[in-house]
Amino acid sequence: MGRSMWWSRAALLAGTSCLLMAGTAQAQEAHPKGEGSTAAAQLSLGRIVVSAGAEKVAINTPQAVTALDQEDIDQTQATTMGDLLEAIPGVSVVGGVSALGQGFNIRGMGTGIADSDSRILTQIDGVTKFYEQYRMGALFSEPELYKRVEVLRGPASSTLYGAGALAGVVNFTTKDASDFLKGDDRFAVRLKGGFESNSEGLSGSAILAAKPSENLDLLAVVTARDADHYKSGDGVTVNPSNVKSNSYLLKGRYYVGGDKQHSIWASYQNWRSDSTQMYDQAEAFGTTPVRRKVDDITAVVGYENDFGGSKLFNLEAQGSYANSKVEQRETTFLPGVTYSEFSYETWQGRIQNTSRFSWGEDWAGFLFVGVQANRQERRNPRVNAAGVTNPGAATHPEGDMDKYGVYAQAELVWSDKLTIIPGVRIDKTKLKPGAGVTTRRSVEDTAASPKLAVLYSLSDNFAVFGSVARTVRMPVLDEIYSRTSAVTSNFSLNLKPEESDNIEGGVTLSFDGVIAQGDAVRVKVTAFRNDVSNLITRGTANSPYFVNVGESRFEGVEVEAEYASRGLFARAGLSVIDGENKITGNPLNTIPADELDVTLGYRFTDLNLSAGWRGEFAADQKDIGPGGKRTGGYGVHNLFVTWTPQDGALSGLELRAGVDNVLDKQFRRHLSALDAEGRTFKLTLARTF
Repeated sequence: MGRSMWWSRAALLAGTSCLLMAGTAQAQEAHPKGEGSTAAAQLSLGRIVVSAGAEKVAINTPQAVTALDQEDIDQTQATTMGDLLEAIPGVSVVGGVSALGQGFNIRGMGTGIADSDSRILTQIDGVTKFYEQYRMGALFSEPELYKRVEVLRGPASSTLYGAGALAGVVNFTTKDASDFLKGDDRFAVRLKGGFESNSEGLSGSAILAAKPSENLDLLAVVTARDADHYKSGDGVTVNPSNVKSNSYLLKGRYYVGGDKQHSIWASYQNWRSDSTQMYDQAEAFGTTPVRRKVDDITAVVGYENDFGGSKLFNLEAQGSYANSKVEQRETTFLPGVTYSEFSYETWQGRIQNTSRFSWGEDWAGFLFVGVQANRQERRNPRVNAAGVTNPGAATHPEGDMDKYGVYAQAELVWSDKLTIIPGVRIDKTKLKPGAGVTTRRSVEDTAASPKLAVLYSLSDNFAVFGSVARTVRMPVLDEIYSRTSAVTSNFSLNLKPEESDNIEGGVTLSFDGVIAQGDAVRVKVTAFRNDVSNLITRGTANSPYFVNVGESRFEGVEVEAEYASRGLFARAGLSVIDGENKITGNPLNTIPADELDVTLGYRFTDLNLSAGWRGEFAADQKDIGPGGKRTGGYGVHNLFVTWTPQDGALSGLELRAGVDNVLDKQFRRHLSALDAEGRTFKLTLARTF
């Protein structure tokens, strides 16, 4: 697509959105954002965001942020982690459609082949998760364990979370006992079961929350999920799309001296799956079967103390252990190999302090200062028919990575009108080859990632924002030490770090009392351009295994618009993304199709009932580079209904039903390797006692 055409489309999109909403509001009285609106709290743009620095409402954050709460997660009736994120503007699921084949793509960055793709940082309760195996997915977990998901799009997120977040950060927050204990409750039980017709899938969970004393909260969650391969809209079985897993979460928090702002907490979760499946989970290439046992562990101990409301000290510290391990057996396609193991074992530590300041009556500020340390061990033992263990394949080398980071971010606020957020982060990595790697050379890199973000409220209803950020992604073990089996010396020891220069800007609109008393409208439009130099990709047969390829450009527009009244609610998310190799002029193959997601529903408050429709619409994606696959546009319709009685014998009951792909449409999302699911009926029944 030509540059002038793209910017014309982007300008038209942003301008139309603003004019429509401004026109709607001309006849209504202005209200301060978030004040006097009973409906604003229902909107995702009105939710507090906790991952972008100081807690603030999403629409007042000078970057694109989407927060999903427990209601959103439950309403999705998700089978996989990817199902939770599919409707967020600028976010796509790449690779396969099974729980073991999915990776994420944000703003055109993320591929099925690269699996976890380190340009996106994924965290669970503050623990960075990273897994990379050829033709496997990135994150192994269960949607039922989580109460909140926050997606921070763009490289400005690198300051607080780590160098390399060229595309953004995805934060998952697990459930807490306090989510189920109400008032003076000491004990609560929640049971949940679900069914899907297409894949004949069953799921279930049991949650136990307890408060043995005023200072102690305890939580235990157990889940199980079993679904067969589903059928696409044309009735063809999609293989692999099955899910078979079980998981559990143990979590506790002790409040020191009864102070809710001074606590020690710990959590441990484990996700497991063991079944025979197709070898290629990411690209669904070939039909070779393999037996895989996946064991994913995340354990964390944390400490929080605001020192009695001190302005200078508000400390958060945590240490964690994580291990994503895949045991692979019955590998008949690998002559002589009877067993192989792929694991990423990681120890992490983080300390952060937040200080609050004020100057006169108009200026207030926050200062975040933190340090992080990370050690990761990548292992790949392979056992042959004679029982001999050999370390690491040529294309999955063993090794260790040490990473250290220090960062500072300030947030300066003037009269609730102007917010200025400068930040800088410095990271250092050291990669060391493991057993089986013929070179013994270590590789070290240091990177600095500065940023500046600004939001200015022109009125109670209209604000503009923008940011500039420079982020560096340093190579990972796979990119430095992988080589072909035939050539023992084609390592990528001289790879340069990827460098991202990102600029984005946008507008926000906030109106209350637009059509009826107490209703609310929120709109956020974000345009971005991200220039990445030294992009790391696969080399050719005679080059090092990974090479730098010069410059690439990613740019796009994201629109989030919402309306809520006492009964009616509506939400729309639109993303238009383009990507180009600046050296060859070819489009990039990791760019999703232009997509619009729309939700329209009604809450029957007196009946504690809500029902609605959600549509997913994607355009043709024909801007593809060499070797890419074009996909056609589509429109898919889904229906949902939720009943949550509040009184009488049925109090605590939740009934959710839905029909996905009502018209049984045959389609494939552009970055997916497989066709999407045909018509399926979903039913979930839950009860809290």
